[in-house]
Amino acid sequence: MEERKVKGTMLLDFVRMIRANKNLDWDKHLKPEDWAIINGIVLPAKWYPLDFYRRCSMAAFVLLANSDLARARANGQEMGKRLFEYTYKSMTQSRDPMRSLNQYVATHGSFFNFSGLKLEKIDPHHVRIHHDYDPDGQINDPYCHHMQGMLETLITMSGGKNARVSITAKQWEGAPATVYDISWQ
Repeated sequence: MEERKVKGTMLLDFVRMIRANKNLDWDKHLKPEDWAIINGIVLPAKWYPLDFYRRCSMAAFVLLANSDLARARANGQEMGKRLFEYTYKSMTQSRDPMRSLNQYVATHGSFFNFSGLKLEKIDPHHVRIHHDYDPDGQINDPYCHHMQGMLETLITMSGGKNARVSITAKQWEGAPATVYDISWQ
């Protein structure tokens, strides 16, 4: 099986956070070889090991969010705001949440070299996103709360009102995929 990898785009915020908080004990969570990437140039289009991404993500969750899932969600909202205002601005320009979600799912698939998201349309203001990521990873819960925040921001920035995103199934608890139930007005 091919090694699972992630595009540098997904790493940039974590690398910035780690570099900006040198006073924290990152070595408890990161491996010595991780520092070569962190201290180097992270290229958005380059592939990096998924395990490195997981370690950076878990380190940020523990050290910066104090293992608080609400803070992971808030961080996802903040990261989403930056991504959808600048890097992926085209996702919100249509002012159509359904179209934005379709674009997000398609774009998200280009960040990982393995299966990812599937969109299930329920009605014009309600979808489910099925996320097949990693049933065994300890980072799943904080990662999924982070993504929940990003999805809330995407809906709001693309014109949806009263966005509600809930996690209704969790892969790390035995479900075949994590499911985000998303609705808006």
